[in-house]
Amino acid sequence: MLNKFRGYGVRWRTTVSMQADQYDGDCVVHKPICTGVRTLIYMTWEDQTISSLKDEEIDVIAYIPDTALSDLVTAIECDNAFNAVPVAREEEAVGVLSGAWLGGHRGALICQSSGLANTFNALGSLSKAVRIPFLGIVTHRGGLGDHNLAHRPAEYPMPDLLDTIGIRNYQLHDTTDVERRISMAAQSAYSMEEPFILLLERTLTAEGGQ
Repeated sequence: MLNKFRGYGVRWRTTVSMQADQYDGDCVVHKPICTGVRTLIYMTWEDQTISSLKDEEIDVIAYIPDTALSDLVTAIECDNAFNAVPVAREEEAVGVLSGAWLGGHRGALICQSSGLANTFNALGSLSKAVRIPFLGIVTHRGGLGDHNLAHRPAEYPMPDLLDTIGIRNYQLHDTTDVERRISMAAQSAYSMEEPFILLLERTLTAEGGQ
């Protein structure tokens, strides 16, 4: 039955109702009562990402539009919990997120892997050198299902390139535990004060027919 919901995260929700109890005088106290009814909630990977960003108190999002990330970016722009900052180039986002960190905020970069290559000088000379953390949520191009030859040279080997400059990274292949893994990446970034990049594979972003 759950195959019907392939491409979605699953979460249980227990229904809680409110019961009003009348006490002496005019005081009415409402007490939550668990009805015992549990409902399955199906969350897209975008839903899980938004939930994780909020859980980890990441409120500044610097981004460059990307087709596979359009639903995520739209959701962020429409949510008052986030300050969404569109940038012209990805290395500009590193500057924005550095300023956010120095101002007491946590930030994330959202872009595709071709643009991430533009940030390498800023990552090495600023983020890594000065220990300024942020979370990267990056679509990984050049691999499975990609038909654009231009994505192959710099994007397919992106995990190795990040390893070379000492930037930790992790590839997300499907919706299994997306929310938990994004939270873990954020916690690693901020506890060690350095960027952590999550690479979203097409097997994740293309689920559901994108």
